[in-house]
Amino acid sequence: MAGEIIEGKVIKSAVSEKAEVCVIGSGAGGAVVAKELAEKGARVLVLEEGGAYFSKDFPKTIKECFMKLYRNQGFDSTVGIPTVIVPTGKCLGGTTVVNMGTCFRLPEQTHKKWEELGITGWSSKDLEPYYQKVEKIMSVQPVKPEVMGKNGEIIAEGAKRLGYHPKPLLRNVNDNCKGCGNCSYGCRENAKQAMILNYIPMALEKGVKFYCDAKAELIITEDGRAMGVHGSIRDRETGNFRHHIEISADVVVLCAGALSSPVVLLKSKIANSSGQVGKNLKLHLCSRATGVFDQIIDGYKGVGQSLLIDDFAELGIMLEATFTGPATEFPGIAGFGKELWEECKKFRNLATIGIMVSDTSSGRVSVGPEGEPMMTYSFNQKDADTLKKALLIASRILFASGAKKVLTTTACFPKINSPVEVEKFQDLKVHPSQFTTMAFHPMGTCRMGVNKKKSVVDLNLECWEMKNLFIADASVFPTSLGVNPQETIWAFATRCAEHISKNVL
Repeated sequence: MAGEIIEGKVIKSAVSEKAEVCVIGSGAGGAVVAKELAEKGARVLVLEEGGAYFSKDFPKTIKECFMKLYRNQGFDSTVGIPTVIVPTGKCLGGTTVVNMGTCFRLPEQTHKKWEELGITGWSSKDLEPYYQKVEKIMSVQPVKPEVMGKNGEIIAEGAKRLGYHPKPLLRNVNDNCKGCGNCSYGCRENAKQAMILNYIPMALEKGVKFYCDAKAELIITEDGRAMGVHGSIRDRETGNFRHHIEISADVVVLCAGALSSPVVLLKSKIANSSGQVGKNLKLHLCSRATGVFDQIIDGYKGVGQSLLIDDFAELGIMLEATFTGPATEFPGIAGFGKELWEECKKFRNLATIGIMVSDTSSGRVSVGPEGEPMMTYSFNQKDADTLKKALLIASRILFASGAKKVLTTTACFPKINSPVEVEKFQDLKVHPSQFTTMAFHPMGTCRMGVNKKKSVVDLNLECWEMKNLFIADASVFPTSLGVNPQETIWAFATRCAEHISKNVL
Protein backbone atom coordinates (compact mmCIF):
# COMPACT_ATOMS: atom_id res chain seq x y z
CA MET A 1 0.00 0.00 0.00
CA ALA A 2 1.33 3.43 -0.93
CA GLY A 3 2.20 5.88 1.79
CA GLU A 4 0.96 9.44 2.09
CA ILE A 5 1.90 12.95 3.09
CA ILE A 6 -0.49 14.36 5.68
CA GLU A 7 -0.32 18.08 6.24
CA GLY A 8 -1.31 19.73 9.48
CA LYS A 9 -4.08 21.76 7.89
CA VAL A 10 -6.15 18.63 7.19
CA ILE A 11 -5.81 17.22 10.71
CA LYS A 12 -8.94 17.98 12.74
CA SER A 13 -8.27 16.10 15.98
CA ALA A 14 -5.60 14.38 18.04
CA VAL A 15 -3.61 11.68 16.24
CA SER A 16 -2.59 8.30 17.63
CA GLU A 17 -0.66 5.85 15.45
CA LYS A 18 1.45 2.74 15.74
CA ALA A 19 4.48 1.90 13.63
CA GLU A 20 7.54 -0.29 13.86
CA VAL A 21 9.79 2.73 13.32
CA CYS A 22 9.15 6.39 14.02
CA VAL A 23 11.61 8.75 12.33
CA ILE A 24 11.90 12.36 13.51
CA GLY A 25 12.86 14.61 10.60
CA SER A 26 12.69 14.14 6.83
CA GLY A 27 15.97 15.70 5.70
CA ALA A 28 19.31 14.22 4.72
CA GLY A 29 19.16 11.66 7.54
CA GLY A 30 15.47 11.00 8.13
CA ALA A 31 14.32 10.51 4.54
CA VAL A 32 17.15 8.04 3.93
CA VAL A 33 16.41 6.01 7.07
CA ALA A 34 12.69 5.92 6.23
CA LYS A 35 13.22 4.73 2.68
CA GLU A 36 15.85 2.13 3.59
CA LEU A 37 13.83 0.57 6.41
CA ALA A 38 10.57 0.61 4.46
CA GLU A 39 12.28 -1.25 1.62
CA LYS A 40 13.18 -3.93 4.17
CA GLY A 41 9.51 -4.29 5.03
CA ALA A 42 9.25 -2.13 8.16
CA ARG A 43 6.18 -0.01 8.88
CA VAL A 44 7.65 3.49 9.07
CA LEU A 45 6.15 6.81 10.06
CA VAL A 46 7.95 10.17 9.81
CA LEU A 47 7.29 13.34 11.77
CA GLU A 48 8.37 16.54 10.01
CA GLU A 49 8.12 19.89 11.78
CA GLY A 50 8.03 21.91 8.56
CA GLY A 51 5.53 22.08 5.74
CA ALA A 52 5.40 20.14 2.49
CA TYR A 53 6.50 22.14 -0.56
CA PHE A 54 7.37 20.96 -4.05
CA SER A 55 8.64 22.86 -7.09
CA LYS A 56 5.14 24.04 -8.01
CA ASP A 57 4.74 25.43 -4.48
CA PHE A 58 8.10 27.15 -4.05
CA PRO A 59 7.68 30.83 -3.20
CA LYS A 60 8.30 33.33 -5.98
CA THR A 61 10.14 35.83 -3.81
CA ILE A 62 13.23 35.35 -1.67
CA LYS A 63 11.42 36.81 1.34
CA GLU A 64 8.66 34.20 1.07
CA CYS A 65 11.25 31.49 0.58
CA PHE A 66 12.98 32.30 3.84
CA MET A 67 9.65 32.50 5.64
CA LYS A 68 8.37 29.15 4.40
CA LEU A 69 11.41 26.93 3.78
CA TYR A 70 13.84 28.01 6.51
CA ARG A 71 13.81 27.69 10.27
CA ASN A 72 13.06 31.09 11.82
CA GLN A 73 13.24 32.75 8.41
CA GLY A 74 16.91 31.77 8.13
CA PHE A 75 17.92 33.94 11.08
CA ASP A 76 18.84 31.41 13.74
CA SER A 77 21.90 32.90 15.39
CA THR A 78 24.39 32.18 18.12
CA VAL A 79 24.69 33.88 21.48
CA GLY A 80 28.34 34.85 21.73
CA ILE A 81 31.10 36.98 20.23
CA PRO A 82 30.57 37.56 17.42
CA THR A 83 26.94 36.73 16.72
CA VAL A 84 26.86 34.20 13.89
CA ILE A 85 23.80 33.49 11.73
CA VAL A 86 23.28 29.75 11.13
CA PRO A 87 20.56 29.16 8.51
CA THR A 88 18.91 25.72 8.25
CA GLY A 89 15.89 24.39 6.41
CA LYS A 90 12.55 23.57 7.98
CA CYS A 91 10.34 21.81 5.45
CA LEU A 92 9.71 18.37 4.02
CA GLY A 93 13.16 17.31 2.83
CA GLY A 94 14.90 19.58 5.33
CA THR A 95 17.97 21.58 4.39
CA THR A 96 18.43 19.48 1.21
CA VAL A 97 15.67 21.66 -0.29
CA VAL A 98 17.56 24.92 0.29
CA ASN A 99 21.27 24.05 0.22
CA MET A 100 23.61 24.52 -2.74
CA GLY A 101 23.70 20.80 -3.51
CA THR A 102 27.44 20.52 -2.88
CA CYS A 103 28.68 16.98 -2.17
CA PHE A 104 31.84 15.66 -0.53
CA ARG A 105 33.00 12.39 0.88
CA LEU A 106 34.64 12.60 4.29
CA PRO A 107 38.29 13.76 3.88
CA GLU A 108 41.09 11.45 4.93
CA GLN A 109 42.39 13.97 7.48
CA THR A 110 39.01 13.82 9.23
CA HIS A 111 39.08 10.02 9.22
CA LYS A 112 42.51 10.22 10.89
CA LYS A 113 41.16 12.50 13.61
CA TRP A 114 38.38 10.01 14.30
CA GLU A 115 40.83 7.12 14.48
CA GLU A 116 42.80 9.09 17.05
CA LEU A 117 39.60 9.26 19.10
CA GLY A 118 39.38 5.45 18.96
CA ILE A 119 36.54 5.39 16.43
CA THR A 120 36.79 2.31 14.25
CA GLY A 121 34.57 0.85 11.55
CA TRP A 122 33.97 4.24 9.90
CA SER A 123 37.01 4.45 7.62
CA SER A 124 36.78 5.50 3.99
CA LYS A 125 36.90 1.82 3.05
CA ASP A 126 34.05 1.03 5.45
CA LEU A 127 31.93 3.87 4.07
CA GLU A 128 32.73 3.19 0.40
CA PRO A 129 29.67 1.02 -0.42
CA TYR A 130 27.32 3.48 1.27
CA TYR A 131 28.83 6.43 -0.58
CA GLN A 132 28.51 4.56 -3.86
CA LYS A 133 24.87 3.79 -3.19
CA VAL A 134 23.83 7.32 -2.24
CA GLU A 135 25.85 8.93 -5.04
CA LYS A 136 23.96 6.83 -7.58
CA ILE A 137 20.54 7.59 -6.12
CA MET A 138 21.31 11.30 -5.72
CA SER A 139 22.95 11.74 -9.15
CA VAL A 140 26.19 13.18 -7.76
CA GLN A 141 28.28 14.65 -10.58
CA PRO A 142 30.75 17.47 -11.31
CA VAL A 143 29.46 20.89 -12.30
CA LYS A 144 29.31 20.96 -16.09
CA PRO A 145 31.13 23.71 -18.04
CA GLU A 146 27.90 25.01 -19.56
CA VAL A 147 26.49 25.89 -16.11
CA MET A 148 29.75 26.79 -14.36
CA GLY A 149 29.17 30.50 -14.93
CA LYS A 150 31.77 33.21 -15.31
CA ASN A 151 32.18 33.55 -11.53
CA GLY A 152 33.68 30.07 -11.39
CA GLU A 153 35.60 30.45 -14.66
CA ILE A 154 37.38 33.68 -13.76
CA ILE A 155 38.28 32.48 -10.26
CA ALA A 156 39.67 29.25 -11.73
CA GLU A 157 41.93 31.29 -14.02
CA GLY A 158 43.33 33.30 -11.12
CA ALA A 159 43.87 30.22 -8.96
CA LYS A 160 45.78 28.47 -11.72
CA ARG A 161 48.02 31.51 -12.19
CA LEU A 162 49.04 31.14 -8.56
CA GLY A 163 49.75 27.43 -8.92
CA TYR A 164 46.61 26.20 -7.16
CA HIS A 165 44.37 23.38 -8.33
CA PRO A 166 40.75 24.49 -8.86
CA LYS A 167 38.23 21.86 -9.82
CA PRO A 168 34.46 21.68 -10.42
CA LEU A 169 32.45 20.89 -7.31
CA LEU A 170 30.41 17.71 -7.11
CA ARG A 171 26.67 18.34 -6.78
CA ASN A 172 23.52 16.23 -6.55
CA VAL A 173 21.81 17.38 -9.76
CA ASN A 174 20.37 15.90 -12.93
CA ASP A 175 20.56 17.14 -16.50
CA ASN A 176 17.71 19.62 -15.95
CA CYS A 177 20.13 22.06 -14.30
CA LYS A 178 20.16 25.36 -16.21
CA GLY A 179 22.55 27.17 -13.89
CA CYS A 180 19.91 29.61 -12.72
CA GLY A 181 21.66 30.07 -9.36
CA ASN A 182 18.50 29.75 -7.26
CA CYS A 183 19.53 26.58 -5.41
CA SER A 184 19.03 28.14 -1.96
CA TYR A 185 15.42 29.08 -2.67
CA GLY A 186 14.13 25.71 -3.84
CA CYS A 187 14.95 24.36 -7.29
CA ARG A 188 12.04 25.04 -9.65
CA GLU A 189 13.61 22.91 -12.39
CA ASN A 190 13.62 19.78 -10.21
CA ALA A 191 17.31 19.58 -11.08
CA LYS A 192 18.91 19.69 -7.62
CA GLN A 193 18.09 16.35 -6.09
CA ALA A 194 16.59 17.28 -2.74
CA MET A 195 14.98 14.49 -0.70
CA ILE A 196 11.54 15.44 -2.06
CA LEU A 197 12.61 14.14 -5.49
CA ASN A 198 14.09 10.74 -4.61
CA TYR A 199 14.18 9.25 -1.13
CA ILE A 200 10.79 10.60 -0.07
CA PRO A 201 8.97 9.39 -3.22
CA MET A 202 10.71 6.01 -2.88
CA ALA A 203 9.66 5.85 0.77
CA LEU A 204 6.07 6.69 -0.18
CA GLU A 205 6.07 3.83 -2.68
CA LYS A 206 6.91 1.49 0.19
CA GLY A 207 4.10 2.74 2.40
CA VAL A 208 5.82 5.36 4.58
CA LYS A 209 3.49 7.93 6.09
CA PHE A 210 4.78 11.48 6.52
CA TYR A 211 3.12 13.86 8.97
CA CYS A 212 4.08 17.45 8.16
CA ASP A 213 3.66 20.41 10.54
CA ALA A 214 4.26 17.77 13.24
CA LYS A 215 6.80 18.74 15.87
CA ALA A 216 8.36 15.98 17.97
CA GLU A 217 8.33 17.12 21.61
CA LEU A 218 9.29 14.10 23.74
CA ILE A 219 10.60 10.57 23.33
CA ILE A 220 8.31 8.09 25.10
CA THR A 221 10.34 5.57 27.08
CA GLU A 222 9.81 2.57 29.33
CA ASP A 223 12.40 0.50 31.22
CA GLY A 224 15.34 2.07 29.38
CA ARG A 225 13.85 1.58 25.94
CA ALA A 226 12.37 4.01 23.43
CA MET A 227 8.69 3.27 22.88
CA GLY A 228 7.51 6.12 20.69
CA VAL A 229 7.19 9.87 20.27
CA HIS A 230 4.84 12.49 21.63
CA GLY A 231 4.44 15.60 19.51
CA SER A 232 2.20 18.40 18.45
CA ILE A 233 0.53 19.43 15.23
CA ARG A 234 1.30 23.11 14.67
CA ASP A 235 -0.26 25.85 12.59
CA ARG A 236 2.20 26.39 9.75
CA GLU A 237 1.87 30.15 9.68
CA THR A 238 1.75 31.00 13.39
CA GLY A 239 3.40 27.98 14.98
CA ASN A 240 0.50 27.73 17.41
CA PHE A 241 -0.50 24.38 18.88
CA ARG A 242 -3.46 22.66 17.20
CA HIS A 243 -3.53 18.96 18.16
CA HIS A 244 -1.53 16.30 19.96
CA ILE A 245 0.12 13.49 17.99
CA GLU A 246 1.43 10.32 19.61
CA ILE A 247 3.24 7.53 17.82
CA SER A 248 3.93 4.16 19.41
CA ALA A 249 6.97 2.49 17.88
CA ASP A 250 9.46 -0.29 18.48
CA VAL A 251 12.33 1.89 17.27
CA VAL A 252 12.79 5.67 17.21
CA VAL A 253 15.35 7.29 14.91
CA LEU A 254 16.11 10.92 15.69
CA CYS A 255 17.11 12.85 12.56
CA ALA A 256 16.08 16.39 13.46
CA GLY A 257 19.54 17.89 12.89
CA ALA A 258 22.28 19.09 15.21
CA LEU A 259 20.13 21.92 16.57
CA SER A 260 16.83 20.13 17.23
CA SER A 261 17.95 16.56 18.00
CA PRO A 262 19.69 17.52 21.28
CA VAL A 263 16.70 19.66 22.26
CA VAL A 264 14.36 16.66 21.93
CA LEU A 265 16.66 14.63 24.20
CA LEU A 266 17.05 17.45 26.72
CA LYS A 267 13.30 18.05 26.92
CA SER A 268 12.76 14.31 27.29
CA LYS A 269 15.43 14.20 30.06
CA ILE A 270 17.02 11.07 28.64
CA ALA A 271 20.36 9.77 27.31
CA ASN A 272 22.42 12.44 29.04
CA SER A 273 24.18 11.08 32.10
CA SER A 274 27.40 11.94 30.22
CA GLY A 275 26.31 15.57 30.11
CA GLN A 276 27.30 15.63 26.43
CA VAL A 277 23.87 16.19 24.86
CA GLY A 278 23.93 19.60 23.20
CA LYS A 279 27.65 20.12 23.80
CA ASN A 280 30.45 20.00 21.20
CA LEU A 281 28.55 22.22 18.74
CA LYS A 282 30.78 22.53 15.68
CA LEU A 283 30.22 24.93 12.80
CA HIS A 284 31.80 25.70 9.47
CA LEU A 285 32.61 29.39 9.84
CA CYS A 286 31.99 31.15 6.56
CA SER A 287 33.05 34.44 5.05
CA ARG A 288 33.75 35.71 1.56
CA ALA A 289 36.00 37.89 -0.54
CA THR A 290 34.41 39.81 -3.39
CA GLY A 291 36.44 41.08 -6.31
CA VAL A 292 35.41 44.19 -8.26
CA PHE A 293 36.30 43.93 -11.96
CA ASP A 294 36.25 46.28 -14.93
CA GLN A 295 34.46 43.75 -17.10
CA ILE A 296 30.92 42.50 -16.65
CA ILE A 297 30.87 39.05 -15.03
CA ASP A 298 27.20 38.51 -14.14
CA GLY A 299 28.18 36.06 -11.43
CA TYR A 300 24.55 35.23 -10.74
CA LYS A 301 24.40 33.40 -14.07
CA GLY A 302 25.50 29.85 -13.37
CA VAL A 303 25.18 27.49 -10.42
CA GLY A 304 25.45 29.23 -7.06
CA GLN A 305 28.38 27.13 -5.87
CA SER A 306 30.52 25.89 -8.72
CA LEU A 307 34.24 25.56 -8.04
CA LEU A 308 36.50 24.14 -5.33
CA ILE A 309 40.02 25.14 -4.30
CA ASP A 310 41.17 22.66 -1.64
CA ASP A 311 44.93 23.37 -1.66
CA PHE A 312 44.62 24.60 1.94
CA ALA A 313 42.40 21.84 3.32
CA GLU A 314 45.03 20.76 5.85
CA LEU A 315 44.82 24.25 7.35
CA GLY A 316 41.06 23.83 7.71
CA ILE A 317 40.35 26.15 4.77
CA MET A 318 38.08 25.37 1.83
CA LEU A 319 37.49 27.94 -0.90
CA GLU A 320 34.41 27.63 -3.10
CA ALA A 321 33.40 29.96 -5.92
CA THR A 322 29.99 31.05 -4.65
CA PHE A 323 27.64 33.72 -5.94
CA THR A 324 24.05 34.52 -5.06
CA GLY A 325 21.47 37.15 -5.93
CA PRO A 326 21.46 40.76 -4.69
CA ALA A 327 19.31 40.02 -1.63
CA THR A 328 21.95 37.74 -0.14
CA GLU A 329 25.08 39.10 -1.87
CA PHE A 330 24.73 42.73 -0.78
CA PRO A 331 24.62 42.15 3.00
CA GLY A 332 28.19 40.85 2.80
CA ILE A 333 29.53 44.09 1.32
CA ALA A 334 31.02 46.46 3.86
CA GLY A 335 30.11 50.14 4.01
CA PHE A 336 27.27 52.54 4.65
CA GLY A 337 25.14 55.01 2.75
CA LYS A 338 26.41 56.37 -0.54
CA GLU A 339 29.67 54.43 -0.36
CA LEU A 340 27.82 51.14 0.00
CA TRP A 341 25.40 52.04 -2.76
CA GLU A 342 28.27 52.78 -5.13
CA GLU A 343 29.69 49.30 -4.51
CA CYS A 344 26.30 47.64 -4.90
CA LYS A 345 25.74 49.33 -8.26
CA LYS A 346 28.72 47.32 -9.53
CA PHE A 347 26.84 44.05 -8.93
CA ARG A 348 27.36 42.81 -12.49
CA ASN A 349 31.11 43.37 -12.13
CA LEU A 350 31.57 41.27 -8.99
CA ALA A 351 33.06 37.81 -8.47
CA THR A 352 33.00 36.10 -5.09
CA ILE A 353 34.97 33.37 -3.36
CA GLY A 354 33.16 31.72 -0.47
CA ILE A 355 35.40 30.84 2.47
CA MET A 356 34.73 27.92 4.80
CA VAL A 357 36.82 27.31 7.90
CA SER A 358 36.65 24.08 9.88
CA ASP A 359 36.40 25.39 13.43
CA THR A 360 38.46 24.50 16.47
CA SER A 361 35.99 26.42 18.63
CA SER A 362 33.12 24.62 20.31
CA GLY A 363 29.69 25.70 21.50
CA ARG A 364 26.52 24.15 22.80
CA VAL A 365 22.82 23.86 22.09
CA SER A 366 20.38 24.18 24.96
CA VAL A 367 16.62 24.53 25.33
CA GLY A 368 15.67 28.16 24.82
CA PRO A 369 12.97 30.12 26.66
CA GLU A 370 10.22 28.91 24.29
CA GLY A 371 11.50 25.35 24.01
CA GLU A 372 13.43 26.06 20.81
CA PRO A 373 17.15 25.42 20.20
CA MET A 374 19.45 28.10 21.59
CA MET A 375 23.06 28.15 20.38
CA THR A 376 25.86 29.48 22.59
CA TYR A 377 29.06 29.86 20.61
CA SER A 378 32.05 32.17 20.45
CA PHE A 379 34.80 31.44 17.99
CA ASN A 380 38.33 31.59 19.28
CA GLN A 381 41.39 33.54 18.15
CA LYS A 382 42.84 30.54 16.33
CA ASP A 383 39.76 30.37 14.11
CA ALA A 384 39.89 34.14 13.62
CA ASP A 385 43.50 33.81 12.48
CA THR A 386 42.55 31.05 10.04
CA LEU A 387 39.65 33.10 8.72
CA LYS A 388 41.98 36.08 8.15
CA LYS A 389 44.48 33.83 6.37
CA ALA A 390 41.71 32.48 4.14
CA LEU A 391 40.52 36.00 3.29
CA LEU A 392 44.02 36.99 2.22
CA ILE A 393 44.45 33.84 0.11
CA ALA A 394 41.09 34.48 -1.57
CA SER A 395 42.07 38.11 -2.17
CA ARG A 396 45.30 37.06 -3.89
CA ILE A 397 43.29 34.75 -6.17
CA LEU A 398 40.87 37.53 -7.06
CA PHE A 399 43.66 39.96 -7.89
CA ALA A 400 45.31 37.24 -9.99
CA SER A 401 41.94 36.90 -11.74
CA GLY A 402 42.01 40.58 -12.67
CA ALA A 403 40.12 42.26 -9.84
CA LYS A 404 40.81 45.97 -9.31
CA LYS A 405 39.95 45.78 -5.61
CA VAL A 406 38.62 43.27 -3.12
CA LEU A 407 35.84 43.72 -0.58
CA THR A 408 36.11 41.62 2.60
CA THR A 409 33.98 40.89 5.64
CA THR A 410 36.25 42.22 8.36
CA ALA A 411 36.23 45.71 9.79
CA CYS A 412 40.05 45.64 9.97
CA PHE A 413 40.48 45.72 6.19
CA PRO A 414 37.04 46.01 4.59
CA LYS A 415 38.57 46.99 1.26
CA ILE A 416 41.88 45.94 -0.30
CA ASN A 417 42.98 48.12 -3.21
CA SER A 418 45.98 46.22 -4.55
CA PRO A 419 47.99 42.98 -4.25
CA VAL A 420 50.60 44.96 -2.32
CA GLU A 421 48.02 45.85 0.33
CA VAL A 422 47.22 42.15 0.78
CA GLU A 423 50.72 41.53 2.08
CA LYS A 424 50.52 44.53 4.44
CA PHE A 425 47.73 42.79 6.32
CA GLN A 426 49.65 39.53 6.70
CA ASP A 427 50.76 40.19 10.29
CA LEU A 428 47.67 42.12 11.37
CA LYS A 429 45.81 40.55 14.29
CA VAL A 430 42.05 40.46 13.80
CA HIS A 431 39.81 39.76 16.78
CA PRO A 432 36.83 37.43 16.22
CA SER A 433 34.44 40.31 16.93
CA GLN A 434 35.82 42.16 13.90
CA PHE A 435 34.40 39.66 11.41
CA THR A 436 30.94 39.60 9.86
CA THR A 437 30.40 35.87 9.70
CA MET A 438 27.79 33.30 8.84
CA ALA A 439 28.07 29.61 9.59
CA PHE A 440 26.61 26.49 8.07
CA HIS A 441 26.45 22.77 8.77
CA PRO A 442 25.94 22.60 12.57
CA MET A 443 27.12 19.24 13.89
CA GLY A 444 28.50 17.35 16.86
CA THR A 445 25.82 17.93 19.52
CA CYS A 446 25.04 14.22 20.08
CA ARG A 447 28.43 12.92 19.16
CA MET A 448 29.43 9.36 18.46
CA GLY A 449 32.18 7.80 20.54
CA VAL A 450 33.66 4.74 22.23
CA ASN A 451 33.34 6.07 25.79
CA LYS A 452 29.79 6.52 27.03
CA LYS A 453 31.01 9.12 29.53
CA LYS A 454 32.17 11.35 26.69
CA SER A 455 29.62 10.71 23.95
CA VAL A 456 25.89 10.27 23.34
CA VAL A 457 25.71 7.40 20.82
CA ASP A 458 27.83 4.32 20.26
CA LEU A 459 29.45 3.24 17.01
CA ASN A 460 26.10 1.88 15.77
CA LEU A 461 24.54 5.34 16.39
CA GLU A 462 22.37 3.96 19.20
CA CYS A 463 22.08 6.02 22.36
CA TRP A 464 24.23 4.52 25.10
CA GLU A 465 21.50 4.81 27.70
CA MET A 466 18.34 4.19 25.68
CA LYS A 467 17.78 1.01 23.74
CA ASN A 468 16.19 1.30 20.29
CA LEU A 469 16.80 5.05 20.15
CA PHE A 470 19.13 5.90 17.27
CA ILE A 471 20.42 9.21 15.95
CA ALA A 472 21.27 9.58 12.25
CA ASP A 473 22.07 13.18 11.44
CA ALA A 474 25.00 15.61 11.65
CA SER A 475 24.75 15.76 15.44
CA VAL A 476 26.63 12.43 15.72
CA PHE A 477 29.81 13.64 14.01
CA PRO A 478 32.55 13.73 16.65
CA THR A 479 34.49 16.57 14.98
CA SER A 480 33.99 19.22 12.36
CA LEU A 481 34.10 17.55 8.94
CA GLY A 482 35.85 20.33 7.05
CA VAL A 483 33.56 19.81 4.03
CA ASN A 484 29.87 20.18 3.25
CA PRO A 485 28.30 17.29 5.19
CA GLN A 486 25.16 16.19 3.36
CA GLU A 487 26.67 13.23 1.50
CA THR A 488 28.20 11.86 4.69
CA ILE A 489 24.84 12.21 6.45
CA TRP A 490 23.25 10.16 3.66
CA ALA A 491 25.93 7.49 4.07
CA PHE A 492 25.62 7.40 7.86
CA ALA A 493 21.84 7.16 7.67
CA THR A 494 22.05 4.31 5.15
CA ARG A 495 24.39 2.37 7.39
CA CYS A 496 22.30 3.10 10.48
CA ALA A 497 19.18 1.78 8.74
CA GLU A 498 21.08 -1.34 7.68
CA HIS A 499 22.09 -2.00 11.28
CA ILE A 500 18.53 -1.51 12.56
CA SER A 501 17.12 -3.83 9.89
CA LYS A 502 19.65 -6.59 10.55
CA ASN A 503 20.00 -6.40 14.32
CA VAL A 504 16.97 -4.72 15.89
CA LEU A 505 13.74 -5.28 13.96
